[in-house]
Amino acid sequence: MNALPDSRSTLERWLALVVRYWAANMTLVHQRGQDWPGFGYSGDEKSEMQSIAEKFSGREFFAWLAIVAVVFIAISGAVMFAGFSCLTYAVGGERNMANTPDSLFYLTFGLMIVVCLAIGFPAAMLLSAALVGRWFKVAASDLPDRAATARYCHKLWFQISRMSIIMMVVLLPLWIFIPNDSKFWVTSRLVVPLLSPVVLVLTAAYYFSARLPRSAGNTRRGGG
Repeated sequence: MNALPDSRSTLERWLALVVRYWAANMTLVHQRGQDWPGFGYSGDEKSEMQSIAEKFSGREFFAWLAIVAVVFIAISGAVMFAGFSCLTYAVGGERNMANTPDSLFYLTFGLMIVVCLAIGFPAAMLLSAALVGRWFKVAASDLPDRAATARYCHKLWFQISRMSIIMMVVLLPLWIFIPNDSKFWVTSRLVVPLLSPVVLVLTAAYYFSARLPRSAGNTRRGGG
């Protein structure tokens, strides 16, 4: 039997799901009159993403967001483990790690940053989209079309890759030029763990506060 003209392969469906959830993510940002640095979109693109985001509930989106975080942490841990394992092998074992050239160490660290963000993050988004799309039984008719999927996937991957390179350029000089025992690193190690729960709460509040006006508007339209 021949496939239907609008049928999609498994990978195409997963990519369309990524666009579906990313559109919801950026719509929440745009509804607050903001733009993420490095993730700019035209007015027509914002309208298109909003129309995509309005086709499903916030529960589905937040499920995807939570799974992305978990999967990305797991992938990042695997990349870090593999990276340092390769570095250890390259220098002849753990006994030689103390004599590792700084340039080799920083090169390895920079490559791990790029791999985590440019490959690990999109992979986490893709796997999470596949899982959530299956759990919520998303119909093919509710997904973005092939043209929109290809356009936004290409743009998103370019944006993420660009930001990963920028982060590498910013973070590596900090590691290279600021001593490990400096007040900057000592303070960072103390403050960052304490701020993490606060950042998590504020991020959740940020997303939910943007979602509430939309839900209220949908309720009023449904009542009318």
